Amino acid sequence: MGATGRLAEAVAARLALSTDRWGEIRLISPRMTTRTLPVRGREQAVEMLTEDSFAGVDVAMLNLPAEQTPEVVAAAVAAGATVVDTSPVHRLDPDVPLVVPGINGERAHHRPKGVVALPGAVTWALIDTAHVLHQGWELQHLVVTGMIAADAVSDEGVERLRAELRLAADQPRIGYGAGDVRTALSDLPEDSPFPAPLAMNVIPWVGEPAEDGWTTAEAGLGQEVAKILELPELSLIATLVQVPVVSGHSLSLHARCARPVNVERVRQAVVAAPALIALDDSSGEVPTPVDVVGIDPRFVGRIRQPAGQRHLVELFLSAGTLRRTAGAMLDVAETIAFPAS
Repeated sequence: MGATGRLAEAVAARLALSTDRWGEIRLISPRMTTRTLPVRGREQAVEMLTEDSFAGVDVAMLNLPAEQTPEVVAAAVAAGATVVDTSPVHRLDPDVPLVVPGINGERAHHRPKGVVALPGAVTWALIDTAHVLHQGWELQHLVVTGMIAADAVSDEGVERLRAELRLAADQPRIGYGAGDVRTALSDLPEDSPFPAPLAMNVIPWVGEPAEDGWTTAEAGLGQEVAKILELPELSLIATLVQVPVVSGHSLSLHARCARPVNVERVRQAVVAAPALIALDDSSGEVPTPVDVVGIDPRFVGRIRQPAGQRHLVELFLSAGTLRRTAGAMLDVAETIAFPAS
């Protein structure tokens, strides 16, 4: 459901690489479209949502805006389907499991409301590293500075960034004077998804206003990580910064743990984690977003420790989250549909 975006394409690509265990697969959109997707070797049309769309459906995978989600979820559950939802609507509902396969996948079996929620993109980028730190050293406090790519606000954000970059490229002196970037981009439409120019700039604001100066994205990140790791006392402080990167988020982590941390053992734990790749910055290898776009693993590097601070560790990671989200949707769907396998 919501089968016209890049996530739907990633799900279709993942289906092509998986054992075919499903019967009928329906591609649905809330609006009329002529789009098709390759499903199991043939092009399949995306159908418009109707009253009968969920008839006979076992699992409904939803990727819709938050404002459209509740009504569609209600219709799917009423028709007897279990919903796997990517929107933020259900993530913090205590009666809805927030599931990351490989960390707490068993929670998908307990779904009082017939819904399983998946975390947001920044949580996907962070959660595997946070899990490694908690397993090894009992994570207590995490300070996150997130460098968030333009596709976090959908294709509209990417299109706006590209338009700004094209306009800026024709002006070689731009960026040296106060206000000249804004002036140079003033010919573009004013309805940007960003609160300031993104080309040649960074914007320390991702999400909507929340309480006490935080944004919804920053507050939600801490709540999602705490729920997934079952750490209600976890202190997570996040500052999310929009950066002129098309896709792939990067995070700087400052972690405090209950047990003394050994940097080399952290590196070994990252190497052992199936979803992470440790880079050796001593040889010039550092995580960057352009290297993680379109792949599953997260790159982790810059692992270090302040002198004399044995309970602290610093890391930097870059992560593309599209394929991970698509894979998680299918993993959870198969857990629901084939619980005995």
